Amino acid sequence: MNKALSPFSRSFLPAVFLLTATPAAAASQSVWWQSSDPRIVRGEQLHFDHRAAESLEAFENIIAAEPDNYDALWRAARAAVVMGLLAHGTEIENQWFMNAEDFARRATEIEPDGIDGLHWLVASKGLRSVQTNSLDASRLGSEVFELAHRILEMDSLHAGAIHALGVLNYEVQKLSSTERFIATRVMGNRAFRLTSWEDAERYLTRAVELAPDFILYWLDLGKMYLERENMERADEVLQRVLELEPVHPPDAELQKVATRLLARTRQ
Repeated sequence: MNKALSPFSRSFLPAVFLLTATPAAAASQSVWWQSSDPRIVRGEQLHFDHRAAESLEAFENIIAAEPDNYDALWRAARAAVVMGLLAHGTEIENQWFMNAEDFARRATEIEPDGIDGLHWLVASKGLRSVQTNSLDASRLGSEVFELAHRILEMDSLHAGAIHALGVLNYEVQKLSSTERFIATRVMGNRAFRLTSWEDAERYLTRAVELAPDFILYWLDLGKMYLERENMERADEVLQRVLELEPVHPPDAELQKVATRLLARTRQ
């Protein structure tokens, strides 16, 4: 794939919409123990033990026996997203993200208003959008915009959806004027037309307020400040990334990214 065609910057990964890896996931450390299904509990244990491949296998085994198991489907989507973030190479990463999108789509077909399924559908589409051609990226970005707002209609305090909108605003504002023109005028992308740096900061700041222990959100906020050349604020936010306890499988890698970015704030 010619990455130059993509209107989104690959450099924003692995942090982008993931993993986006969030919503109920952040809260799930206290929730999954309450599951009445020991298979779900086992898969969640593996996830929080940073054993992503084994976690995915556990949920896939449930799905093989029960194709309509919503709880297993959205968790399989989460695990596939994590696998994509930990992979190397655009082709294999995109394959994982497409697998995640398929699991999440099936989950939303079973429970159309299930927030976890919708959230991981946003995550998988968002991750794919940053490494595809202009037409597909514009389409996927628009779908992320619409799905995130749909989630917020059901839960106005959903940190994952708010974060996704923050990242979308950030990525669109980094585009050249020509790229934004093509997306908004030629492709008729309403989502791209409504973005701004102010909304990027507003959404990303709100995400860390709602989920203050979530490493991804702090990292993306720090990247936004770095892009805006607000070095003092970027340094403060990125330092916070390093102070947090890793919870999700990609967290340790995200902290390494923060360490590298901190060097830029102190030049």
